[in-house]
Amino acid sequence: MLHFAYDGSIHGDWVARYATQMASRLPEPGLHVWHVEDSQVPRADLDNRLKRIEAECEALSLPLKLSVEARHKGVAATLLGLVPRNSKDYLVCGTRVRQRGRGFLSGTVSEQLLRDGRCQVLAVRVMQPGLLGRPRNFLVPVSGRPGGIRAGLPFLRLLMPGAEEVEVLLVHQLSRSRFRQIGHSEAARIIERDQEYVLGIEKSLSRELGVPLGKLDQRVVLSDDVPKEIVIQASKARSQLIYMGASERTLRERSLYGSPIEQVLRSAPCDVAIYGSPP
Repeated sequence: MLHFAYDGSIHGDWVARYATQMASRLPEPGLHVWHVEDSQVPRADLDNRLKRIEAECEALSLPLKLSVEARHKGVAATLLGLVPRNSKDYLVCGTRVRQRGRGFLSGTVSEQLLRDGRCQVLAVRVMQPGLLGRPRNFLVPVSGRPGGIRAGLPFLRLLMPGAEEVEVLLVHQLSRSRFRQIGHSEAARIIERDQEYVLGIEKSLSRELGVPLGKLDQRVVLSDDVPKEIVIQASKARSQLIYMGASERTLRERSLYGSPIEQVLRSAPCDVAIYGSPP
């Protein structure tokens, strides 16, 4: 089952397109939309928006369940009390659409859902609503840690049917001083070593997702600023979606300019999907 935490906003309508498309691709298709009552969303307006989601599900022959729940304590606490703890379930939610002096993810209901890890969670920021939740060109940054992108496979499996090209990106981070001083031969050695790791991920994705290697590409770059480089590479590749993972460390990390995730969300020229999985 795919659950969708819907906030009743226009951005929520855009995120709903991702939820309906992915829910329709489950082995047993089904979507459960959860809305926690909020005084900022008039009931008549909410009902009209829910009818549009219902119409989209009918067009996809997608079984739909709608639940409008009273708020208890907070929205996140209410949702966590309703959505089942099941590692095989999926939960889609949205980020803030505008920063307004806060983070796009930091301090949001979506961040709390990612932290809880009760099921597979995907937080989406939509920049291109015209894609209708069906991006074709993906950029998938990986960190170089053992396991690669394994934690991101569940949602990627649901997104992949619409993909035409997927680029796996590894940004090898160097200190600012070393990045400025590194020679060509040393840089080439680092890139060659990292390319073996990324090629392994590429082959794993092909095998796990059942897609031809020709649909996958890889890139290794050196940088002293990983979030900035991810955004640069997304622009170069004309990516329509950046698909990246959130760990407890990245969710916890803060700095004057925000966490790496916040920096990508702030500057990305395309949609961004942040995934988290149960421990």
